[in-house]
Amino acid sequence: MGRQVFKRQPSVASGCTAMDPRVKLFDEAMKNPEMRRKMQIKALFSVLLFVMFLGVIFITAGTLISNKHGTFLGMTHLDYLKLRAKYGMVMMVLIIIHLGMNWDLLKKEMKFLLG
Repeated sequence: MGRQVFKRQPSVASGCTAMDPRVKLFDEAMKNPEMRRKMQIKALFSVLLFVMFLGVIFITAGTLISNKHGTFLGMTHLDYLKLRAKYGMVMMVLIIIHLGMNWDLLKKEMKFLLG
Protein backbone atom coordinates (compact mmCIF):
# COMPACT_ATOMS: atom_id res chain seq x y z
CA MET A 1 0.00 0.00 0.00
CA GLY A 2 1.26 3.42 -0.89
CA ARG A 3 1.59 6.13 1.68
CA GLN A 4 -1.10 8.79 1.45
CA VAL A 5 -0.03 12.38 1.60
CA PHE A 6 -2.58 14.86 2.82
CA LYS A 7 -2.18 18.48 1.93
CA ARG A 8 -2.75 20.77 4.82
CA GLN A 9 -5.44 23.35 4.25
CA PRO A 10 -4.16 26.90 4.60
CA SER A 11 -5.51 28.80 7.56
CA VAL A 12 -5.46 32.40 8.67
CA ALA A 13 -2.67 31.59 11.13
CA SER A 14 -0.52 30.06 8.41
CA GLY A 15 -0.77 33.08 6.14
CA CYS A 16 -3.95 32.57 4.12
CA THR A 17 -5.74 35.88 4.29
CA ALA A 18 -8.53 35.42 1.75
CA MET A 19 -11.16 35.13 4.48
CA ASP A 20 -9.86 37.87 6.78
CA PRO A 21 -11.32 41.31 5.90
CA ARG A 22 -8.93 43.03 8.32
CA VAL A 23 -6.05 42.42 5.92
CA LYS A 24 -7.72 44.63 3.31
CA LEU A 25 -8.26 47.30 5.95
CA PHE A 26 -4.58 47.26 6.94
CA ASP A 27 -3.53 47.43 3.27
CA GLU A 28 -5.77 50.46 2.77
CA ALA A 29 -4.44 52.07 5.94
CA MET A 30 -0.87 51.80 4.69
CA LYS A 31 -1.80 53.93 1.66
CA ASN A 32 -3.85 56.56 3.50
CA PRO A 33 -1.77 58.72 5.93
CA GLU A 34 -4.76 59.73 8.08
CA MET A 35 -6.04 56.18 8.37
CA ARG A 36 -2.50 54.92 8.98
CA ARG A 37 -2.10 57.33 11.90
CA LYS A 38 -5.37 56.14 13.48
CA MET A 39 -4.33 52.51 13.10
CA GLN A 40 -0.92 53.25 14.63
CA ILE A 41 -2.56 54.88 17.65
CA LYS A 42 -4.92 51.92 18.09
CA ALA A 43 -2.02 49.48 17.72
CA LEU A 44 0.09 51.33 20.30
CA PHE A 45 -2.86 51.43 22.64
CA SER A 46 -3.41 47.68 22.22
CA VAL A 47 0.24 47.01 23.04
CA LEU A 48 -0.05 49.26 26.11
CA LEU A 49 -3.12 47.35 27.29
CA PHE A 50 -1.30 44.04 26.78
CA VAL A 51 1.70 45.22 28.82
CA MET A 52 -0.63 46.47 31.53
CA PHE A 53 -2.36 43.07 31.53
CA LEU A 54 1.01 41.42 32.14
CA GLY A 55 1.38 43.78 35.09
CA VAL A 56 -1.98 42.59 36.41
CA ILE A 57 -0.72 39.01 36.30
CA PHE A 58 2.47 40.01 38.16
CA ILE A 59 0.55 41.94 40.81
CA THR A 60 -1.87 39.05 41.29
CA ALA A 61 1.01 36.60 41.69
CA GLY A 62 2.73 38.99 44.10
CA THR A 63 -0.44 39.34 46.14
CA LEU A 64 -0.87 35.59 46.44
CA ILE A 65 2.80 34.88 47.23
CA SER A 66 3.12 37.71 49.75
CA ASN A 67 -0.06 36.55 51.45
CA LYS A 68 1.46 33.10 51.94
CA HIS A 69 5.07 34.06 52.73
CA GLY A 70 4.72 37.55 54.22
CA THR A 71 6.66 39.37 51.48
CA PHE A 72 7.52 39.05 47.80
CA LEU A 73 10.26 41.10 46.16
CA GLY A 74 10.40 43.28 49.27
CA MET A 75 6.69 44.14 49.25
CA THR A 76 4.13 43.05 51.81
CA HIS A 77 0.65 41.82 51.10
CA LEU A 78 -0.74 45.25 51.97
CA ASP A 79 1.71 46.89 49.52
CA TYR A 80 0.43 44.64 46.74
CA LEU A 81 -3.18 45.39 47.62
CA LYS A 82 -2.49 49.15 47.46
CA LEU A 83 -0.66 48.70 44.14
CA ARG A 84 -3.51 46.58 42.80
CA ALA A 85 -6.06 49.26 43.71
CA LYS A 86 -4.09 51.99 41.89
CA TYR A 87 -3.32 49.74 38.96
CA GLY A 88 -7.00 48.77 38.73
CA MET A 89 -8.03 52.42 38.42
CA VAL A 90 -5.51 52.98 35.61
CA MET A 91 -6.68 49.83 33.83
CA MET A 92 -10.31 50.91 34.14
CA VAL A 93 -9.54 54.27 32.51
CA LEU A 94 -7.55 52.59 29.72
CA ILE A 95 -10.33 50.08 29.04
CA ILE A 96 -12.92 52.89 28.84
CA ILE A 97 -10.68 54.76 26.38
CA HIS A 98 -10.22 51.54 24.39
CA LEU A 99 -13.98 51.01 24.21
CA GLY A 100 -14.43 54.61 23.12
CA MET A 101 -11.83 54.25 20.37
CA ASN A 102 -13.57 51.12 19.07
CA TRP A 103 -17.19 52.06 19.83
CA ASP A 104 -18.40 51.88 16.20
CA LEU A 105 -16.89 48.45 15.75
CA LEU A 106 -18.39 47.29 19.05
CA LYS A 107 -21.86 48.48 17.98
CA LYS A 108 -21.58 46.63 14.67
CA GLU A 109 -20.39 43.45 16.39
CA MET A 110 -23.27 43.61 18.88
CA LYS A 111 -25.76 44.21 16.04
CA PHE A 112 -24.33 41.20 14.20
CA LEU A 113 -24.37 39.06 17.35
CA LEU A 114 -27.91 39.98 18.38
CA GLY A 115 -29.21 39.85 14.83
